[in-house]
Amino acid sequence: MTDWGLWAEFLIRAAATGFVVIFIAWSAARLGPAIGGVLAGLPIVLAPGFFFLVRDQDPLFVSDMAAGTLYSMIATQGFLFAYLWSARTAGPLGATILAIAAWCVLAMPLSFVPHHLVLGALIFVATTFSARLVGKNLVLPLAPVATPTRWPALIARGVAAGVLVGVVTLLSPVFGPALAGALLGFPIGFCVILLSLNLDHGRTIAGRTAYAGLLGVASLATFSGVLSAALLVLPPWTAYLSALAASLALTAVMAQLTHQLAPGARFRAL
Repeated sequence: MTDWGLWAEFLIRAAATGFVVIFIAWSAARLGPAIGGVLAGLPIVLAPGFFFLVRDQDPLFVSDMAAGTLYSMIATQGFLFAYLWSARTAGPLGATILAIAAWCVLAMPLSFVPHHLVLGALIFVATTFSARLVGKNLVLPLAPVATPTRWPALIARGVAAGVLVGVVTLLSPVFGPALAGALLGFPIGFCVILLSLNLDHGRTIAGRTAYAGLLGVASLATFSGVLSAALLVLPPWTAYLSALAASLALTAVMAQLTHQLAPGARFRAL
């Protein structure tokens, strides 16, 4: 990749990350954490990263990297569950640190095992089901409140998250596909979203967003899994668009179902 291309990827991924952090944090506060958690699964961070990889790298390399990202999503479920569990008592920063530690404990070993796609999908489904089953007992009762969004702080956090993702983009060529895939799947968006919600709107909304995010991550796993499999049998750009369409479709379905089944509390966070 040329220097121009690398910096273009840096700017696009940084901007996309900043946007999704700000938008999802606002959505979770205004529309409710159930919707916010599902929307957090939009591949706004992953899709630009893989766009440049599909353009510049061998399809087999990208397929392996996407499979590695799928395994990273298993660790992300551990991140969200750890946050849900710790947010009750650890405070905003403590819960975030413990969740990151949980992700590292899971992601690092998973980045070095063989990334069999079907096995990864099965483990992801089992992990998601287990985390949702146990996590529902950790969700705090929700009471509608009117809490203003602290826009300057939220925008600053979004920019910081975008810059961090951009730096990882610049460093990713030095890693192999397994480790690079894991780093690409690091939940930086969830880190900043949940921290912002906890600081601005309280642990209840942050915890419930993390719980809903356990479903939202399914869209990211779908993107990674479909891309990994499709690159083996389809032209690169057809595979990429198929993965993106599958991910967006799943997010739309889950958001609609969540809206119908959990109308619950919505918030005026202007």
